[in-house]
This record gives sequence, C-alpha cells and structure tokens, in this order.
Amino acid sequence: MELVETGIVGLDNILSGGIPKGRTILVSGPAGAGKSTFGLQFLYHGIVAGGESGIFISFDEHPAHVREECKNFGWNLSELEKDNLLVLIDGFSPRAGVSSSEKYQTPVDVDELITQLVEIIDKTSAERVVIDSITALALSMESEQQIRKQILKLSAVMSSLECTTILTSEMRGGVVSRFGVEEFMSQGVIVLNYEFQNNVATRSLNIRKMRGLKHEMVERPFEITSTGVKVYSEEQFYF
Repeated sequence: MELVETGIVGLDNILSGGIPKGRTILVSGPAGAGKSTFGLQFLYHGIVAGGESGIFISFDEHPAHVREECKNFGWNLSELEKDNLLVLIDGFSPRAGVSSSEKYQTPVDVDELITQLVEIIDKTSAERVVIDSITALALSMESEQQIRKQILKLSAVMSSLECTTILTSEMRGGVVSRFGVEEFMSQGVIVLNYEFQNNVATRSLNIRKMRGLKHEMVERPFEITSTGVKVYSEEQFYF
C-alpha cells in the first residue's frame, strides 16, 4: 500500500509513514481543535515537500482569512496559488449570502461542488483535497437521509479521482459521526480534542480508524506551534 506523508510532525511516525494514498480521511473534533490547520498543513506539505498540488474548499471561513492566518505558520498560500500549485475555493461567501471576488467559488451544493472539483483536478492534476467542513455542507440539506446520500456520493467520487482527501467535521458531545455516516464512509478517522486542566487547554489526537494500516489506539498530546501541528508521538495523554 502506497502511503503519503501528512507533514504533521509526529503523526507520520505513529502511522509508519503516512496515510494511504487515494483514500478519504475524516478529521473530526470540536470547534477550535485544530482541524483546519491540520488540513492546510497536509496540503502545504504535499506541495512543498512532495510536489503534489492541492485544493482547499473553505465553507467555514473566507479564503482571505485563511491566507492571512497561514502566514502565522510561515505558509505563503498566495505564492502557491500564483504557481497553480494550490486552489482555494470559496464556499463561505455563497453560504453567507455575500459577494466575493475570489476566482473560485462554490455554492453549498454537493453536485455542483463535485462538478467543479472534477474540472479543477483535471486542470491542475491535484492529488490532495481538503474540504473544510462537511458539517457546514451538510447543514444546508433538508434531511438526514439526503445528508447521508450526498456525503457518500462525495466520498465515492473523490476515491474514483484517486485523490487523497481530508474531510473535516465538527464533533459534538464526543460523537464522531454527527450525521451517522461520516465515520463509516471514510477509510480513516483521526479525532482531535482538548480538555481543560487547571484552566489550561491540553490538546490530544487519536487515530480511531485507518483501514489497511496497523495503528495504535493511544491518545497522544499535540500542540499548534509557530510552524503548525506537532504531535508528541512518544507521550501519552491522560484526562
């Protein structure tokens, strides 16, 4: 099985090299857990270290804010966009009902998103895709049955395109699959979390599932540093 490095310090050690190439991985956690940073770091590493172009679809935040925040980690997304190595798709503005000057925009609609992704992947040969988040995408739908059907369709299409895809999802009350399908349609599940101890938040990461790979089921602490997410693969996390 071919693996691709995530670029997350410490995580690739735990995974014996990386995540399975061409698979769909769910990164779930509560708000503020670091899911967006995780996804962007995965894309950035793929471009600068692996020569794999990428696509980031942002439903939760305007792309301008994404670019600005990434500068804090030393990631210049604008330069990558100019070189056609990275595409940012604005799903936030259509969702919020405001105008946008972004080159790429998508309505909160799975079928239209799939059509756009197929066109961009064909044009850029992108190998990594991050959709942030499927929670925002799903909340635009009318029923849970429709949500399940559309999420399954999205996962199937991404697999057929042989892209390594990360879907972020907001977790509430410790339940990974908010809509009852996300965890099962993904080939891998990584849970990010945090607990407050003495008024200080301690972050943790757990690999809940990774099909085809032997992996640990241990809670590991991690931090968001000045260079991105760093997992302490030799330390255990105690609640």
